[in-house]
Amino acid sequence: MNQSRVFQALWLLLLSLICIVLFYWRREPTKYPQEVLAQETALTETVETVVIPSPSPSPSPVPTPAPTEYEFVDVFVPLYTTGASPADTVPPDSMFAQESATPFTPPKSEEPFSLIWFSDTQYYAYKRPEIFQSMADWVIRTYPEYRTTAVVCTGDIVDNRNYERHWTNADAAISRIREVLPFYCVAGNHDVGADSVDYTQYRRADFCTAPDTMLFYDDCRCWVLPLPEQQILLCGIGWQNNTEYADWLNATIAAYPDYPAVVLVHSFLNDDGTLSTNGKRVEQAVLSVSPTIRLVLCGHNDGSARWSKSYPDGHTVNAMMYNFQDDKKYGLGYARILMFNPGTRNIAVTTYSPFLDDYNYYKDAARDTFTLYDAW
Repeated sequence: MNQSRVFQALWLLLLSLICIVLFYWRREPTKYPQEVLAQETALTETVETVVIPSPSPSPSPVPTPAPTEYEFVDVFVPLYTTGASPADTVPPDSMFAQESATPFTPPKSEEPFSLIWFSDTQYYAYKRPEIFQSMADWVIRTYPEYRTTAVVCTGDIVDNRNYERHWTNADAAISRIREVLPFYCVAGNHDVGADSVDYTQYRRADFCTAPDTMLFYDDCRCWVLPLPEQQILLCGIGWQNNTEYADWLNATIAAYPDYPAVVLVHSFLNDDGTLSTNGKRVEQAVLSVSPTIRLVLCGHNDGSARWSKSYPDGHTVNAMMYNFQDDKKYGLGYARILMFNPGTRNIAVTTYSPFLDDYNYYKDAARDTFTLYDAW
């Protein structure tokens, strides 16, 4: 009988230890659940492809305090304190409060300007529209200080294209942005179907087909838009399983030889910084053909990655990917701010979540805040 009680006690002790281990294992990914996805090894290929290594890890506070200065320098110094409240202290109705909209005025070409970049907003359109609204409100509130010229999205705007509620939730936030700023997007696999590639629902959303000055290929599958004030060419490549658009896109880009091109595409990089299957197609059919392309923005895969390739004609293309949607606790509401400096031709990058009121998703802030030199 005593042996039975001892056995029961040992069994309960073992179960307790297992529960404790599982508890701490489940809560371990604090602020860096996807750091393991980015490989730190630099790769050199025959055409000088380089996967940019991340700097040595250095802990940063959680959450990172909002900076108090803002100036365009080689290393980005972010904006003044935005005053955004943490999500758990904001009354639900305030997320949808209508703020007075200031008419959009494009910045002068000689002044630095910014693009605000959203990636994979599908979870917000599906279950958390208040996060989408907080991002929209932040864009409206801060665009004069950032000299924001547009908001761009690299696909998977919604989670399921067949549910009208997802499109309605997305449009509620995006329409707020469009009251004061242009919004440009490309289709992701969730927007049109990975295999079916059906653009029917996607084309019904007004924000997917505006503005009229866009040059479209095959019903929004691909587009080109010159931004004369900023002297750049925005190009969008929607989700598709071929490169039939490539000849049209290359010819259209060639018509603007003085404009460095920025390409938005849903899938281009894997989480380890290598090219995805679609990335290989785009690189071979478009990047290697059009020498004015200098920057590629993408999402789709989880985590964050960077890639760079120098071509024989001397130009270099940088690519960036970020997507934190799978981190439902610490990855909410992050946007990237890309600051273009016409004087240095540098692009300063930082990452901020207005919903969490937090700069930098990763503990190593250099993963989120960095500068691309001579990048456009």
